[in-house]
Amino acid sequence: MSNMLSVMREILQEMVKEVQVMTGIHRRAMIIMIVVPVLYSLLFGGMFYQNALTKVPVLVCNLDDGTEGRQFVRDLRMISDLHVEEVALSDQDIAQRMKLDTVSGAIIIPADFSRKLHTGKLTTIELTIDNSNTVLGGTITRAVQSLVSTWEADHSAAERLVLGWNTVDASARLSLTTRVLGNSTGGYEDFFLVVLILHAAQIASVFSLGPSLVLERKRRGRKLFRDTWCCLTAKLIVYTLLELSVLSVCLAISLFCFGLTCRGSWLEITGVMTAYLLAVQAFALFMGAWVSKADKAITYALFYIMPSVLFTGAIWPRHSMDMISLFISYVIPIGYVANDVRALLVLGSASGYGLHVLCLLIYALLFLGLSVWGIKKNLGRFLYVGYPAAGNDDSAS
Repeated sequence: MSNMLSVMREILQEMVKEVQVMTGIHRRAMIIMIVVPVLYSLLFGGMFYQNALTKVPVLVCNLDDGTEGRQFVRDLRMISDLHVEEVALSDQDIAQRMKLDTVSGAIIIPADFSRKLHTGKLTTIELTIDNSNTVLGGTITRAVQSLVSTWEADHSAAERLVLGWNTVDASARLSLTTRVLGNSTGGYEDFFLVVLILHAAQIASVFSLGPSLVLERKRRGRKLFRDTWCCLTAKLIVYTLLELSVLSVCLAISLFCFGLTCRGSWLEITGVMTAYLLAVQAFALFMGAWVSKADKAITYALFYIMPSVLFTGAIWPRHSMDMISLFISYVIPIGYVANDVRALLVLGSASGYGLHVLCLLIYALLFLGLSVWGIKKNLGRFLYVGYPAAGNDDSAS
């Protein structure tokens, strides 16, 4: 017990020194770790503040002279997702406008639209979409399909009334009731913002803590070599607490300024984020312990960190991944946290929460151990031959 207390006291003392180092020598790294996630929150939260696409530009060419064609255009204008511009253009002119990227879709109402509706014959509205941006194309398609379905039901009921059906029997025979759990509006804030904030945290951590450890190996190499476990554990705790505070501020900004949904327990959210940040900081220490130059701690980690957000399962689902992508999604820390935090926020619970926290803690311990090994191996080689750059400047702490 006394040995354990002694170790804890030593780690606590080293944490105090680490705070001094962080706020003094590594001030730039600390600023980066604070600023990057906050900037991500403000920039992307501001970008998504409407929380859904609105006013997607579409052209409407109404070739019909009847009342039905004009009514259909008026109904299109009532859809908030669309910004309708009525034009009288040929097919070639419409295609040219879409190539110029000024509009994302075009709707052509045929000349016999009203007549065929009144006679009960089949009539077709032509919809052209630019699907190079699938989000825009999907928004237009859903909006127009919804309106067409409504018109189809109304006119079918009207035809039945003409044939002598009573009002109840003439109503539409098929309807759809939708119940949406989580992100009921399909908003971008709830879907994207949390994932991007978590991604920003790993960018800031790995690109700051890794290089700073490389530099510190030269400033106080003997201290790091002598008390490796204590020093690295102190770093892990201090930088995790710093980034956890930053992430909490980012989520608070997103909740109060951008309307992010929160139905889950803050205790659970904090728990999984803490485990995630421990894993990220441990990976950053691993990079700083093994590479020889500060810039390499950034460039080598770049290939791992930057694309990792695509393998989280939160943007592209795991069940649709190929085997290689699926494997990658399970060896990156963010793959265990992105879906969980979003589910906790929008649903109030996350399946596999406990298992994912455990995986992240194992990840943290694994890379902390590899970091200790890297420090012992790389510093020991030079200290035994009197390597001057790995000095014993404990005062730098």
